[in-house]
Amino acid sequence: MGKKKQILYIVAGETGFINTDEKIIRSFADVRTTIIATIWDCFKLDLLINFWFADSILIWFASMHAIPAVLLNYIFNKPLCIIAGGWDVANVPEIKYGGMQGGSRTVIGRWLLSRASKIIAVSKSNRQEIINNGKVHHSKVKLIYNAVSVTNQGCLMARKDQVLTVGEINEDTFLRKGLDSFIDVAHRLPKTSFIHIGKWTDKNGKPCTNMINYVKKISPPNIQYIGFVNRKELEKYYNESKVYLQLSRHEAFGISVVEALKGGCFPIVSNCYALPEIVSDSGYVVKEHVVDEAVEIIKTVLRSDYTKYKPVAHLGFSIEERKKSFMKIL
Repeated sequence: MGKKKQILYIVAGETGFINTDEKIIRSFADVRTTIIATIWDCFKLDLLINFWFADSILIWFASMHAIPAVLLNYIFNKPLCIIAGGWDVANVPEIKYGGMQGGSRTVIGRWLLSRASKIIAVSKSNRQEIINNGKVHHSKVKLIYNAVSVTNQGCLMARKDQVLTVGEINEDTFLRKGLDSFIDVAHRLPKTSFIHIGKWTDKNGKPCTNMINYVKKISPPNIQYIGFVNRKELEKYYNESKVYLQLSRHEAFGISVVEALKGGCFPIVSNCYALPEIVSDSGYVVKEHVVDEAVEIIKTVLRSDYTKYKPVAHLGFSIEERKKSFMKIL
């Protein structure tokens, strides 16, 4: 058996999808992970050492934490891939979201992308953002869908008449994740139980209750804000809920939507960016009057036999498929 590849994996912090990718890469390569969360992390000696030993470099997001590696690569000239799967290539001016809204941040982002050997997109929608906003030639962009692993594929037939959504709550996510619309829908359906699961943070991802306190004040009593739960508990909610509601204004992929699908929820999503692509014909895409349409389809699903709206078995977005694609590109 040949020597395993040495891959340097550079991230700004740990999240579920970033950790999933690290596990995938470790299954076929030796991985050295470097977290660059602050300006001081750029001067870590281990970054230089890891760079020296690496055969290739993989970076999640074309953001500030990628700058040291891109600069070092002027010297080392090693294959460098960037997964540009979110804020870094977005431009959504109506909610002031994205790194491609102009100014110095856009200049830096495009420079980072220009220095990559390959850029990985996590959806077709995200691929177009990379090409259009990042000014990258299409031949340089490789589509590799995010991988979603659910332990218990949803098969429960006796489900609760409840509407679930999952995601962090902070100043940045309130509009982007459509939490305002989620609250409006709940106001319109006062006898229906709505559940929100996710961390309460500030816009930097640190624990904070400022935004959740505001959100609770404007929410009706039929919404429960559970906060963060472990994986086993989260899958329990997926397995027992009839409806999953995601009315985001931007999604590069939509991991929670796929988890909900695999957990057996009927997804109702906004017609924004990657969501229609991810749901396909396994759910309902709200096209125009977001709240009005969502209210009506929720009423229809909840008063119907679950078997009529149970999503088809969702076999895509697998760990194995992402692994095969990574092995070809890294």
